[in-house]
Amino acid sequence: MTSLVLLDGGLSTALEAQGATLNTSLWSGELLRTNPSAIRSAHQAFVEAGAKIVITSSYQITYPGCAARGWSYDETAAALQSSTELARFADVKVAASVGPYGAYLADGSEYRGNYGLSIEELKEFHRDRLRILIDSHPDYLACETIPEITEARAIIELLAEFGSTIPFWISFSCTSATEISSGETFAAAVAAVAAAPHLIGVGINCTSPDLISALLQSAQGKSAFIVYPNSGREWDAINKRWLGDQQTVFAKGQIEQWKSLGAEIIGGCCGVAPSDIAVLGEMLRA
Repeated sequence: MTSLVLLDGGLSTALEAQGATLNTSLWSGELLRTNPSAIRSAHQAFVEAGAKIVITSSYQITYPGCAARGWSYDETAAALQSSTELARFADVKVAASVGPYGAYLADGSEYRGNYGLSIEELKEFHRDRLRILIDSHPDYLACETIPEITEARAIIELLAEFGSTIPFWISFSCTSATEISSGETFAAAVAAVAAAPHLIGVGINCTSPDLISALLQSAQGKSAFIVYPNSGREWDAINKRWLGDQQTVFAKGQIEQWKSLGAEIIGGCCGVAPSDIAVLGEMLRA
């Protein structure tokens, strides 16, 4: 991938703007059963804003997480399949979201990592969901908000075991100008995954936009990058809400920096609305 591509923004942000209440452990994934048309409409808002890749609503959909909400195995599989279909639009690519183990815990662990689980334990957690998402034939797999290197390695090993040839990215949540959420350095995380077959780049997502440039600088020459920051606020996992003032997510100077530092796909995460993606698209075209 050589030309810069516009990614979408925060799906939950678009859903909430439509009036959806997202307060269960499955977050926006709950609507795959109760209101799939709302998910379709939220995706469409980003497509109309100019996004060329949309990320599916499967981030929070895991077999143990759905079982805790009373879903059967087959219902969970159907929701995963449906998440890819709901994101399909003409001339737009679909990236199936593979959320981290921490998202299943629904306690903010995707911003801490250090689960204390082995690679084999993490592979077992991701195995069935990842297989179903591969079988849904997305254009990409977005393995996102990964807080630790061990989980990234587990996902890459699983993809190799499945023989998947779907292009994918691994995107880390980061907490400083040099570190991913676990405290490991972003440079080490990039180096750990950069040689994986079919990897199109390493991402930074659900991270303050103010940290992006320094993070990219810390890992120069190791990978192409996918960048989709949140709006700069902090997640309160107990009350399930964002804290702090909404920032102007995209500034022209920052975008130029990210491009010069190797970003090939740019979009947004939590708090980034379709209107923000439209503004970003204008910046990228200027």
